[in-house]
Amino acid sequence: FHEVRLSLKSSEAERICVDEMIKEQSRNGPDATSAAVAAASVSSTDSAASLKVSMTKLLSMLESASEYVDSVVDGKTPPDDAVGRKIADTLSSVPRVRPEVFDRTFADTLQDLLMVTYLTNVTKTQLTIAEKLNETLGV
Repeated sequence: FHEVRLSLKSSEAERICVDEMIKEQSRNGPDATSAAVAAASVSSTDSAASLKVSMTKLLSMLESASEYVDSVVDGKTPPDDAVGRKIADTLSSVPRVRPEVFDRTFADTLQDLLMVTYLTNVTKTQLTIAEKLNETLGV
């Protein structure tokens, strides 16, 4: 055999998902497939709650930064160059996306999340049925 170079590229979401699957498998052993599926179902619910918490925290941080900028502009707070640079760096790192593109991307991502949740539930049901059949047939 000849060794072939392999380069594996994945998005952050894919990497996190695979890492969680590996961790779950190593915690429960290779025969814990149905437990892993159940955990994925709970994890998707937890990720929705986590997204809500993250968005709430982001909103509060944006409001705090906006209040600071408003108070500096109004002359109530003396300007701080270091804080101004940090705000500018943060804002420049955020990609500029038109609202309609953001809405479409968000909707697509939400549909993907719902599809994964649905497929998780279907797989969980299938595994449960297979386990019941195996128990009934004594396999």
